[in-house]
Amino acid sequence: MTLYHPNESKHFQLRNELLQTCLRPDPLPFPIESEYPIVLAPEGRQFSFCHDYQNQLCSHANLWPRKVLDTLGKEQFPIGLVGNVATDPRWRGHGHMRSLLTAVEEVARESQLEALFLWSDLSSFYQKLGFLSLGQEFHFHFLESRPAKKQKTEVRLVHCDRQQISDDMLMQMLELRHKVSFTLERSIEEFRQMLQIPWLDLFVAYDMTDIVAYALVGKGYDMMGVIHEWGAKESIFLLDLINFIRRDMSLPQCMLLAPSDLKGSWHHDILEQATAVETVPMALVKILNEKRSKEELQKLFIWGLDSI
Repeated sequence: MTLYHPNESKHFQLRNELLQTCLRPDPLPFPIESEYPIVLAPEGRQFSFCHDYQNQLCSHANLWPRKVLDTLGKEQFPIGLVGNVATDPRWRGHGHMRSLLTAVEEVARESQLEALFLWSDLSSFYQKLGFLSLGQEFHFHFLESRPAKKQKTEVRLVHCDRQQISDDMLMQMLELRHKVSFTLERSIEEFRQMLQIPWLDLFVAYDMTDIVAYALVGKGYDMMGVIHEWGAKESIFLLDLINFIRRDMSLPQCMLLAPSDLKGSWHHDILEQATAVETVPMALVKILNEKRSKEELQKLFIWGLDSI
């Protein structure tokens, strides 16, 4: 199979139309490329892999190389995120997607990426390609049967204008994220680009001028009503922010995603206010480097904003 990156306006148009048709069939007030401002941007053409069939665009997948960092911010190993996987409905069932993903995997191996991560409901299809469910995360559910509580701290809670965020604020938020064994490197510029995703809301808790908690809700078409990234100095600040979000957005229910190595005290404090909690696999993973153990990859937590 011959892969190519889009490099002309026509290529980008056809790719975006394919993704819109396959992944966003219901009308939305924004194009799908705005939901992935890095991997679907013209500047990110190297992350897009297209395949033609009968001289027409047949299938597409993104491969986004990322660096894994430890708790101290030291680089550990590289992985690849796979997303925006789509095949033209006219040519489904003929093995095009299997061939495309096999070719993308070869690119990943040549780039010395040690594993591929993706998110999909089609787990049986990907398992046939060697992917397995790996990692764990908590889903804390907050339902209207347990109303939002009153604020317990004196911090100032704000629904932020994403256009007014400074580099210093972005750095503070990255430093506030709950510490995990492994996560992905994210630059300030990448963070700023991601915050341009439509239907994404940023909430911040201030103690004077310092940020003591933040939370991101929604991400384009995905994760509506889901707090998929957050950070806080103390659990009480996070809980005040969650309750503020529920009131501000009038959410009858919402969900908080959290890493499986959440500290015991944090788990206890959050669960006291949540209606329920469940443990689910974090992603579908294919290990490319046999020397990289499942146990190491199990420790990796990928925040929702980074997923594609």
